Amino acid sequence: MLNPIPLLAAGALLLAAAPSSSSPPCLRLTRAGTQVQGDVTVCPGRYRIADHGEIGVVVIAGSGTRLDLTGVTLESGDSFPERYVGAGVVSQGLDNVEIYGGTIRGFRHGIRIEGGRGHRIARVDVSGSRRQALRSTPEQYDEADWLDIFSADSAQAYGGGVLLKATNGATVVGVLARHAQNGIGLIDARGSYVADNVVSDNSGWGVHLWASSQNVIVRNEAHHNVRCESPAYRRGCDSAGILLREQSDSNLVADNDITWSGDGFFLSGQPGYVRPSQGNMVLRNDGSSAYHNAFESTFSHGNVFLENRADSSDYGFWLGYSTGTTVQGNIVLGSRSVGIAIEHGSANRLLSNIVIGGKTGIRLFIRDSAGPASRDYVIDDNVIAGVGRGLVLERTAHARVRGNTFDNLDEGLVADSAGRETQVSGNVFLRAQRWFIVAPVLVAGSNYWATATEADAVRRVQGEIVVTPWFPASAAGY
Repeated sequence: MLNPIPLLAAGALLLAAAPSSSSPPCLRLTRAGTQVQGDVTVCPGRYRIADHGEIGVVVIAGSGTRLDLTGVTLESGDSFPERYVGAGVVSQGLDNVEIYGGTIRGFRHGIRIEGGRGHRIARVDVSGSRRQALRSTPEQYDEADWLDIFSADSAQAYGGGVLLKATNGATVVGVLARHAQNGIGLIDARGSYVADNVVSDNSGWGVHLWASSQNVIVRNEAHHNVRCESPAYRRGCDSAGILLREQSDSNLVADNDITWSGDGFFLSGQPGYVRPSQGNMVLRNDGSSAYHNAFESTFSHGNVFLENRADSSDYGFWLGYSTGTTVQGNIVLGSRSVGIAIEHGSANRLLSNIVIGGKTGIRLFIRDSAGPASRDYVIDDNVIAGVGRGLVLERTAHARVRGNTFDNLDEGLVADSAGRETQVSGNVFLRAQRWFIVAPVLVAGSNYWATATEADAVRRVQGEIVVTPWFPASAAGY
């Protein structure tokens, strides 16, 4: 006769191992290179698994995989952020991969997806990824901390919370990627939707794009992304809340908090290094309190900056060598240097902006006679107030200045001989400590002046300035 006790024990073990009907089986991670596919739930808990071979701890092996990391903490166990390698989750060449929940930290990349379309990453905390050890101290700046913005390879080596490479139509929402070097990176990615993520407090870039077009970057917290700053020096080292490079065209960047970064928004098209990024819409972002430029866009064409905030930065907008660019409806308060500055730009439109405070409101100029001309500007309906000099045209030709309000400044409109054909009409000149207009020769009729008579207006301009026909400011409602 069989002893019933072992049978009962065996039955008990069998019941304990069997999944209940209410909860599906889960996967326990034990090593790097674990391949998964289908509908996969990792058992909640803390896993410490290194990925020194850079193959990924979890490797997605089939299209349509849904990976649930809710309640999971996956970490490499390494102690030095500059030495972090590998990735928490990797997918390559697949479609419709979904990853959500959990915490991944201590790797070069928390999540790395290469190729495919229709991916979705949601509600994952990938903070604490790789970051370089900074050599600068509060007392001494070190040039070695400068970031390489001219190479996609450097961005991959730097690491970050999430990297999308050669993807189409990916979605990244509700992700945390903080306290590292970079947050979310897009390389050769198209049609991505990157929204409502927190990518702040990094030493490099919150969101960075390389050769990535037609993406939507909206409502992200990408503030305090900065390096190389100290009371003893100001460098920034090309850190930024949001960075676009190398033909990253036709992207929508809207409603992001990019305050307190090296640059808030930075678009680079430096010839010989990266190609221009064109046709981007930069809408309703707040780049205030940038250590350098709230918004920087260089060597590129056809970008639009609409209804952004750019307060309390060194420069509100620095748009060197920009062409065909529209800057409209932005608010720039308290710039330390210049509200809107463009060197060697042409065919740009500056419309309905409010620029208050700083040394100079708007400055359009060239540095190098051999470089591109500064010309063909439309400067309409701006309010420029509380600055030393309002609008400065240095070696800038064929500009139209119409419908602007100049108030409470030392000098309103300043132009040199290159600006003698500037069209100046419909502007309102209110308070000026010194001169309303300073120019060798300029026709400035059909403007509105805060003077009792035309003769009084003539006495408040320097140079051969024609103010006829003269209109009182009261005729414009002042």
